[in-house]
Amino acid sequence: MLRTTLRNRLLRVLEWVQVWASHLTIALTVGALTLQVVSREMGWQVDWTEELARFSFLVMVFTSASYASGKLSHLRVSVFSDLAARWRYTRWLVEKIQFLCIVLFDALFFWYASLNVAEGLRYPTISPSLGFNESFLFLAPAVFFGLAIIQRFMLLFGDAPGAAQEAAA
Repeated sequence: MLRTTLRNRLLRVLEWVQVWASHLTIALTVGALTLQVVSREMGWQVDWTEELARFSFLVMVFTSASYASGKLSHLRVSVFSDLAARWRYTRWLVEKIQFLCIVLFDALFFWYASLNVAEGLRYPTISPSLGFNESFLFLAPAVFFGLAIIQRFMLLFGDAPGAAQEAAA
């Protein structure tokens, strides 16, 4: 019971972090774009707003994609898997193959994003206005797809929500 409660709390914290990171980055994108439009009309030289908007948008896309992957709400082609899952004997296999494909996607995204961060430390690409190493943008997919992998395995090895109440009844 305690392990299930702790696991559910951790899952909620992971989800909360991903949701709020998405909210904050989209708010930053909208704010930077608004400031860019206002500064253009007022004749102010605010060159960094375009880069900030672009960078925050990229982080929001990576964060939201990892959240969608963790919630199984991402776009997927499921015609063949839904057809194969109709038969009782293949449903188990289809579910396992889908799980492996999603974990593989998350792991590959995490791996290549980590490699890009490491490469950016060796060969930095500095943005002209902000002076920001653009390779650090790959920290977002590395962190959030890593969280999606942890979330997926916590769901795999934990009880299904409500299973403890059913077992007690």
